[in-house]
Amino acid sequence: MLNAVVLSLLGSVLFVWLQIPLGAMFGAIVFLMVAGKVGRRLSLPGPTLTFVQLVLGIGVGVMVPSDLGAVSFPPLMLLGLITCMVGQVSISYWWLHKREQWSKTDSLLGSVPGAMAAVLVLNEAQQKPSGKVVFTHTVRLVTLVILSGVIAADNQAAEFYFFTGEESYWLLAVAAAAWGSGVVLEKIGVPAPYMVTGMLTAIGFGVMMPEASLTIPPVLVFIATSALGALIGIRLVDVSGREFATHLRSGVIATTLSLGVTLLCAYVFSQILEQSFVVLLMSWVPGSIEAMTVAAIYLGLEPALIMLNHITRMVILHSLPLAVKPFLRPGREVSRSEG
Repeated sequence: MLNAVVLSLLGSVLFVWLQIPLGAMFGAIVFLMVAGKVGRRLSLPGPTLTFVQLVLGIGVGVMVPSDLGAVSFPPLMLLGLITCMVGQVSISYWWLHKREQWSKTDSLLGSVPGAMAAVLVLNEAQQKPSGKVVFTHTVRLVTLVILSGVIAADNQAAEFYFFTGEESYWLLAVAAAAWGSGVVLEKIGVPAPYMVTGMLTAIGFGVMMPEASLTIPPVLVFIATSALGALIGIRLVDVSGREFATHLRSGVIATTLSLGVTLLCAYVFSQILEQSFVVLLMSWVPGSIEAMTVAAIYLGLEPALIMLNHITRMVILHSLPLAVKPFLRPGREVSRSEG
């Protein structure tokens, strides 16, 4: 157990030092995959997933600043965002289920455009968690990180941090309230309870006490991201070379189809809303909030509006466990290719 924790942190520190995008996550994934392949027995402390849910859930919640209320966000833009998300999920689901012969559950989880932490929690809730779901999301994440890097390749990096200022002791109260609420939701069987309560508690606190300027220490985000990478790395250890090639193809095709839907929706709604096509594209692409907002700052493309779209998308996706609970079963369907 201790070996896995130490290895994941070492990998995260090394990859961040090498300035690899999302190094905290990818470093942990690579180090634990290598360790698992050479025969090391790996496990993580029981509360690891709870910690990841709390930190990332609160992290999404505190990224909702009060001044975003002044940003113009017409109902048609929200309709476009939801339409785009539905299209992304639908076409990816069709490909994974009909063409790749995945089970309905795995196809649905593999089709969600982003929010890897929420998907991981839902995946782990199955009796037999699927490595290919995690692998597909990893491929999507790598692809989108590369694309966001290409977008900002010719620009100088700007000083930009999501978590700035003095850390507030109110964070402890928010974390305690989120944890207590999460325990209650967990007992009644709600998937990803701590992620949901962390996000909602942080948003509610920010609305009621904006003067507190709630922030979350970067070290907590780093550790939680490393822990998420460790959870992913351990799950990917069992993926064989043959499965690697197959799942890589599935992930690339599903990501490409999803991006195609994003391009189409961004173009159509740019005509309807008389908004910049590039702004809508960066607002709705299933990339990370950080990468897309920084790229928007680089290019001068309404970063507040782009950030608001991504926050809305993440709120929807982090609430996904509540929506899909009725469809989760104790067991896992077997894909036709597995049967």
